[in-house]
This record gives sequence, C-alpha cells and structure tokens, in this order.
Amino acid sequence: MKLIINLFGILILILGILLLIKPEIIYGWMEDNMESKSLYISAIIFRLVFGILLIMGAKKAKFPRVIKFIGYIAIIAAVSFIFMGHENFRHIIVSLIPEFRPYASIIGLIGMALGAFLVYASTTNKEIEQE
Repeated sequence: MKLIINLFGILILILGILLLIKPEIIYGWMEDNMESKSLYISAIIFRLVFGILLIMGAKKAKFPRVIKFIGYIAIIAAVSFIFMGHENFRHIIVSLIPEFRPYASIIGLIGMALGAFLVYASTTNKEIEQE
C-alpha cells in the first residue's frame, strides 16, 4: 500500500515539475482531449482510486489524519464530477484553463509540494512499526 501511495506521490511530483518547466504539455493534452470523454473519465477514476488508496493506507502513514483527509477530498471531487456530468465538466475546464495558465508555475510548485509530502508521509511510521 505504501508503495502505491509513493508512486502516486512521485506521479504528482513529476506532473508538478512538468507544469513548472513545460506547462503547455499538460494544458495541450487537456485541450486536445476536451471533446472526448477520456479526460472526464480519467479525472473520475484517478480521484476515486487515489482517494480510496489514501484512506486505506493512511493508518500506516506518518500523518494518518492528513492523508485520510486528502483521500476524502479526492473521493468528494470524483463524486462531484460524476454528478456534474461530462458537459458541465468540459465547460468548467474550458473556462478555467485560460485563468490558470498564467499561474502554471505556482500550481506546479503546489503539485511538487503535495507529491513530496505524500512520499514523505507514506514512509514508515516508526511508532506504528514498534507496536
């Protein structure tokens, strides 16, 4: 479980670095996939899987409450996307991309921090191991 959380953390860290260095790759992918349902479905699946894994692995993390909270937020986001539907999701993304594009480096730094935190938090908790 810790390995999977580490992998998610590394993925988020890499995406943050990518947003910092070449944001057009991520924004371009989003714009290219806007009309198909693949972006919508992948956003839902990623958040559901990510949230469930964080909640399941939280008890072995250094900061279980924080990890569990992030997991619940991810699941709430996935459920919101399901209820909003593909068309509303697409409309929100289309309207937000131009607003967020100038802040890609800040968003990238936040993503890097979140990824690094997940990797750090999922390393072995010595107190739990001793029990």
